[in-house]
Amino acid sequence: MFTTGSKLLIGSAVAAAVFAAVYGILQGGALGTIGLTFAAASLAVLAGLNLFVRDANVSALDPAAFDSSAAAQATARPSPWPLLVALGATTATLGLATTRAFFVIGLVAIIAGAIEWLVLGWSERASNDASYNAGVRDVMADPVELPVAGAIGAAVVVYSFSRVMLGLPSRSATVVTFALVAAVVLLVGTLVGVRRGLSKTTLTGAFSVAALALIGAGAFAGLNGERETHPHHTTADIAEENECGPEKTDADENASQSVAAKSNPAAEVIFDGSGLTGVVDGFEGNVDVVTLTRASPSNILFRNESASEARLVIEMHPALDDNGDPLGPERICTALVEDGGMQLLTLVLDRPSYALESGYALTVPGTDAALEVVVP
Repeated sequence: MFTTGSKLLIGSAVAAAVFAAVYGILQGGALGTIGLTFAAASLAVLAGLNLFVRDANVSALDPAAFDSSAAAQATARPSPWPLLVALGATTATLGLATTRAFFVIGLVAIIAGAIEWLVLGWSERASNDASYNAGVRDVMADPVELPVAGAIGAAVVVYSFSRVMLGLPSRSATVVTFALVAAVVLLVGTLVGVRRGLSKTTLTGAFSVAALALIGAGAFAGLNGERETHPHHTTADIAEENECGPEKTDADENASQSVAAKSNPAAEVIFDGSGLTGVVDGFEGNVDVVTLTRASPSNILFRNESASEARLVIEMHPALDDNGDPLGPERICTALVEDGGMQLLTLVLDRPSYALESGYALTVPGTDAALEVVVP
């Protein structure tokens, strides 16, 4: 005699087999036929297992089996780990068809869920006391779960904050938003400190809502993308664009007008409004020629003592490759230096002066000031 569960599974298996045959004959679709055939085979296996265990029924003629039957056993504790394994398998399968990141995430979820599921299953068979089993499980899993959960939670919070910060339209909006968030956090902390009678459920709900709001805001900002930022030009950019002239550029905005005492300059170049003069350690007075070493960095300290802003420039005359393209920067310049200010210019001259027709010279755009540079 067939049990109720067996009748349901056998009927479902027969129906799936009939549907597979009808679909294959009328539609001729391979994918649908394979799916229905697989469903019929799966239902047939389940029906066979159910027939073998007889729906876990215990014969009335065997009273000793009442206590050992499956129906007499305590139900398993609710567990999210099977769901995590299923989600991991789905994500890993999706990753096989899309990107590697999804596959890795799914694989990690499968491994983590399977380990947690095994530990839970082992702890449920430790004794007949459910509370004792729960304690055994916590002793085994907490030393691993708590640090990992804390690290993942911190990473999610930090990443969500970063997406929100980069997603806000401007720097001012970022400052205002996080000032308001800080004020709310301070207010909530004050209320929790004053009202000490708040229940654990209330606090857990409040923090859960805050965490979901943060994660949701981070996800929304991340999907919308970062705000558009305008790159800040440097002296290397204006030199490459041949804008090392007397005109003010973006690279000159808020440029430093001082140099650290430990800059170790090879020479100091002073512009007085009409000409350039050099000062070199070990030589008394000013020099008309500055000698620099070849193929090693040399720092030139440029000091502006004129009544207007000035910029120091040097043409590098780089060597050319086989295609005629320069192997280094064609020129180097400082930012505009105010009257009384200073800038540092670092040079690496790879070619000696005698290899060039015009040699090296430090110049100030917009003036006739020049100072010869000799590289042995």
